[in-house]
This record gives sequence, C-alpha cells and structure tokens, in this order.
Amino acid sequence: MEFDLVVSRGTILDGSGQPRYLADLGIQSGKVAAIAGPGALHGGRTLDAGGLAVAPGFIDIHSHVDWLLPLPDHERVLAPMVAQGITTVVAGNCGHSPAPVTDASIPLVERSAEILKDGALAYPWRSMGELLSALEGGGLLVNAALLVGHGTLRQAVMGNGAARPSAEQMAALCALARASLREGAFGLSAGLAYTPGIFARRDELLGLLRTVADEGGVFTVHGRAYTWVSPFYRPLLLGPPHNLRSVRELLGLAEEGRAKIQLSHQIFIGRRTWATVPWVLRAIERAVDRGVDAAFDAFPYTVGNTTVNALFPAWVLDGFRARIRDPAVLRRLRREFAMFRLLLGLEYADIRLLWGAAPELAELEGLDFEEIAGRLGRSAFDAYVHVARVSDGRARVLLDTYSGVGARDEPLRTVLSHPLCAFETDAILTRRGRHNPASFGTFPRVLGHYSRDLGLFRLEEAVRRMTSLPAERIGLRGVGRIAPGHWADLVVFDPAAVADNTTPRRADAPPSGIRAVLITGEVVAQDGALTSKTRQGRVLRR
Repeated sequence: MEFDLVVSRGTILDGSGQPRYLADLGIQSGKVAAIAGPGALHGGRTLDAGGLAVAPGFIDIHSHVDWLLPLPDHERVLAPMVAQGITTVVAGNCGHSPAPVTDASIPLVERSAEILKDGALAYPWRSMGELLSALEGGGLLVNAALLVGHGTLRQAVMGNGAARPSAEQMAALCALARASLREGAFGLSAGLAYTPGIFARRDELLGLLRTVADEGGVFTVHGRAYTWVSPFYRPLLLGPPHNLRSVRELLGLAEEGRAKIQLSHQIFIGRRTWATVPWVLRAIERAVDRGVDAAFDAFPYTVGNTTVNALFPAWVLDGFRARIRDPAVLRRLRREFAMFRLLLGLEYADIRLLWGAAPELAELEGLDFEEIAGRLGRSAFDAYVHVARVSDGRARVLLDTYSGVGARDEPLRTVLSHPLCAFETDAILTRRGRHNPASFGTFPRVLGHYSRDLGLFRLEEAVRRMTSLPAERIGLRGVGRIAPGHWADLVVFDPAAVADNTTPRRADAPPSGIRAVLITGEVVAQDGALTSKTRQGRVLRR
C-alpha cells in the first residue's frame, strides 16, 4: 500500500510512556494507518525523521485561546504555540468561555475576557453548539476542545452579582451546563478567584459538579487560594495553610459530587508558600487513594500571567468601579496588602505589567511595580491601584515567585516531577503588550531543560504527560497517542537540541529543535515557520 505520507526512520515516542522504538509511520486520510520497521513503508510523500524523535502532537490542557479562535487571522496570533509543538488546545478555562451567552450577558462576558482578546467578536452564536459550529465553519489552525465556563453560565443567568442563586437560578445554571456538555463541551471550568466565580459558595458548586458527573464530563478549577494565607479563608493565621484548604475543599466537592476533577495550574505563590508543596501534593495523593478521580497541571516557569484584579479580595471586586475609588476602601486595602506582602514574601518588584489596557498606561508596559512607582512618583501600592483603576481592572500582569524564583526552582521541580502532573501553558497570547514566556517555550523547556538537562523524568514520561495524560484527563479521543486509527497530529523534534530560548528580556524568543509539526496528516510548521497548509485543525466534541 502506498500512503499519502510516510514519516520515515523516526524514533517513536508513542505517548504511552513506554520505551521508544525506530519505525516508519504510514499516514492515510489524516490518520496513522500503519506502523512498520524503518524503510518498510512507501508513500507519495516522505518526511525523513532519521535521527529525530516523533511524538504525538502536544496537548495544551490549560489554554486561554477562546477569544482568538474565531478571529479570521488567528493563525498569525497562535503561530508561536504551533512552533513549540502544540497541536491541540483545551480552552474555556478558569470559568470563562465565549458561550453560552445571552444578549444581556455578552457585555459582561466581554469584560471578563478583555485580557484574553486580540480583536472584536460579533458573537453570532448563543449556545455552545452554535459556537463550535462557527469554529468549524471558519477553520482552525489547531485542534480545539472547549470547556464551558462557570462564570459565563453565571453571567447568563444572574449577571455578576455576589448573591447566592435562587432555586430557579440554580436550576437554570445546571440546565445550561448540561446543554453545553451535550452540545460538545468536555466539561465545566471554574475560576474561584475571578468575578463572578469568586462569589460561588459550596452548594452552588456541588450542584454543578453533580450535573457534570451525570454527563460524564470533567471539572477543571482555578482554586480560591494559591498562597499559604489569603483573603478567602478565616481565621487568617490559624489552621491549615489556605492553599491546602482550597485543594481539600475542591477535592471534597469532587468526592461528594463523584466528579472527575482537574486542579488547574498547581502553583505556590510567594516565597513563604513554597514550604507547603509537599502538604498539597499529599492531599491530592490521599484523595486519589480514596477513589477521587483527580490530577493537576502546571507550567514550567516561576512566572505566570493573570489580571491585575486577581490580587484583590472579593469584598473589593463586588462593585469594583466604586470601591477602587473609595478612600475608606483603599485605606483598608493598603493595610491588607502590606500584611499579605509580609506574610507571603511577595514584593511589588515581583509583579510586572504586561498590558495596560489603556493608552496612558502603554509606556509602563514591561516595568515592574517598583519601577512604575518611581516613574509615577507614587508609592508602589498607589501605583498598583492606579493601574487597576485606569485599566478598569483589565490590565494584564506577570507574577513572579510561582513555585520558585528564576533558577531557585526546587518547589517547581517537585511539582513537575509528580506523575499526576500534566504540562500546560496557561498563557495569554495576544498582539497587545508584552508576552508570557510560556506562549513560546513551554513544551521545549520541559523536553530540554527539565527532562534532558536536569533528568527529572525520562523523555518518554515527559511526552506522556504532554500527550496521552491530558487526553485522558479531558476525555479526548483519537489524539495523544501514536497508534493506528489515531489522528496524525505529530511533532518531529531533535532530542539533543530542543530548547526554550526565552529570557526575562526576550519572552518571545522562538524555541530550538522543533523540526516539523503535523496536524491531520499535513505539515503545518517546519523549523518554527508556518507552511501554506495551516488550517488543518479540527473542532473536538465530547
């Protein structure tokens, strides 16, 4: 048999974690049709992978590209993700998704998504099914699996208010979640540190988790606290660390609701939080031992992007526009910020402005808040509040001290080494402002720095946790493995040369060693550059 394409003489890392082997891959109609010994297969076209590794395309289990995929030129924005080997994205994370929406909720959803956007959307859809059909009609650079956002559901049913849902509203939330899952969403995501997810209480979340479990979906969640002390739990300084309490709360909800749970971006923010790593990981392990279907994900950097409002407590976010201008509120907030900075070991110099969201803040992009304070002639606290106020809470920042600082990354190494940890970018990639290095180097950094150079895990295990593990966690079929019948989404890379080249001053540097990326059997990128056959991606439906 002559195949459409043969990837010849490659070292196959099939995504299972099993030992590598030499083989040819025969590709027909976009799928792997045959695997045979080197030189055994013939095709109309041949891609010589001699001396190179061939792996399933990498799956970004925690992506924020939802508001990019509908854009007519989204391949120009997402090219760096494909250049690092990503072929499938799981979007709709942290409680925010572009559907389902109502005429009344679209402005609220738009505001929540401001830091994720790169251009205006017309919202020709209302339901999740209509959104997925719209994406299919426009074509995709990468494969996309969507989650439905809890915050988006709340905005459609009850706006951004802090009140508990009534019985009728709770029924509507569950009905919308169920409909979205039946229309193709793979699960429900929550962002319990963002408006409006921050206002959700236990009974609301439990009702939704039971709906997700009934439908066989997954629950992914940005927790209430990633620091050992936070505004979310009382008493403040007594009892277990707050990030541990958050993880226990979420695992308890999943256990009671019998839901599959994926703990999003398991990070430890602030120098004094790092000591809690083993406690949190043990809590997850014990839940798994009890039968909870739980795992987590993390990115391989000690920095991460978020919104400027992520550091504010719920009492500030409820009516933010008025409260951020109220002198009494600011006096209390100043005291709390000073206390939490001291308790956490987090400084204003650890927070960098990536995107100001307002013309008058553009000149401050790329500076940390100590530098911004000097530029504005204000205290660092006043500078932070100024950016939040002027940007209307929409500014994007990069926080340091995520499970380490720079080369002092022992806490991060512990997290990444855990077998329940899938790798992710959690990156917000737009053409506005400065970049998160994860948008450009996540998977090459895992393969090169952490696997090859530091030896934290075998190359086979690294590939498993960026391919088959995320596919299993989300419920994706036909991706994440090299096997007959699976889609021919592949990455061809040089194990000796693969590397992340980003630096603090050059976060957008392209990686090395990724030779070719295939989606649905077509080469869409070679040596970091997109080819002419870009839109080979598929909408994945549950």
